[in-house]
Amino acid sequence: MDSDYFFNKATKQRKPSVLREIANKIFKMSKGSINLAGGFPDVQTFPFQEFSFKLRTGEHVRLADKELAVALQYLPTLGYGNLLTKLKEIQNRFHGPQDWNAKTILITCGAQQGLAYAFEMILERGDPVIIAEPAFELVLNSLKPFEPEYISIAQDSMGVIIEDIENILSTRRKHGWSMPKVIYINPTGSNPTGIVMPNDRRRELYRLACEYNIIILEDDPYFFLNFQKENPISFLSMDTESRVIRVDSFSKIMSPGMRLGYVTGSTEFVLKMEMFVQNSILHVSSLSQMVAYKLLTTWNDQGFDAHVARIKEFYRQKRDCMMRAVAKHLGELAECCEPAGGMFLWLKIDGLQDTKRLVTENCLEKHVIFAPGFSFGSDHQKPSQYVRVSYSVASPEDIDRGISLLAVAIREELLMR
Repeated sequence: MDSDYFFNKATKQRKPSVLREIANKIFKMSKGSINLAGGFPDVQTFPFQEFSFKLRTGEHVRLADKELAVALQYLPTLGYGNLLTKLKEIQNRFHGPQDWNAKTILITCGAQQGLAYAFEMILERGDPVIIAEPAFELVLNSLKPFEPEYISIAQDSMGVIIEDIENILSTRRKHGWSMPKVIYINPTGSNPTGIVMPNDRRRELYRLACEYNIIILEDDPYFFLNFQKENPISFLSMDTESRVIRVDSFSKIMSPGMRLGYVTGSTEFVLKMEMFVQNSILHVSSLSQMVAYKLLTTWNDQGFDAHVARIKEFYRQKRDCMMRAVAKHLGELAECCEPAGGMFLWLKIDGLQDTKRLVTENCLEKHVIFAPGFSFGSDHQKPSQYVRVSYSVASPEDIDRGISLLAVAIREELLMR
């Protein structure tokens, strides 16, 4: 695959930072080498002597001496080498052995930064882009500056409809219209629908990407929050042509405040994205990276799996609580599909063509907050019958109370028609 085809003009003009490349060499220096190049502050001037934290499972983790020095100092832009090694092990374990001679990983400031840089790397103003709607608003906001031609694909209870994508691509090729270079997909426990795309559809979508020479931007922050017996097959796991850019996040399994995500893809793509980081934030927080590394090494595979299992069960119980409240209070007022993962319920309000007033006025007056459906579409002026309901942080009592208030608000809206 010709990776150069996917780089926009600005990306092709970007060059690696000379000073950052020198810094990378410094980290690889052998003992006894003399560093007179890097603008590194001396760790002896830092006020911190030790950091420590305690895990919920009881282990105490300590950062001191050389590890603390690393956690407080500049790092290579790609990320802390030991953490990158652990992440490669995770990707190999959950997505099959990867060819790390042809692929690599970039640690980003949350998954959102990785997505934004991928769009900035590929898109020119006005380019067509395939996107499943509804989609997470911040992703749509990342696309807006490019004024793209949205090729919006409808979703059913199993995600994007492959036949629709194939028909659109076939028609565009037949008429000689501009072809999209990227498909954005949030395949597991998607925000806002909670859908987990089945494996057969994933394989068909990858087949289309290969046939029409398209990059799949796989945004998968809820991968470990799916409620199925087995994890779904990722696009990364089936990628034989290096056309998948996979974006993962620690926000849902460690902490969003750590601001840690990571991008996995072909070396050509990831090193181009590295230049965006070089010229903006240099690298992601060294302290956050070291904390993540210490946590992963403290857990090892068994501890990591146990932690993920606890998280899945926690959100599964929250999901079940939400579904009971919906059945109890909404009845014929609304309809939905049970979320197969993630943190959200995508609720269609029957009898209302637009839920904007319901959510932004009526529900707020009752001191209950939901996300209006229109905010998950590329056109915010287009009315939506949907409401996104989050079950992640509310208590069982608040979930029941909140849904009961929603039912009252819906009935009031229906009376006002």
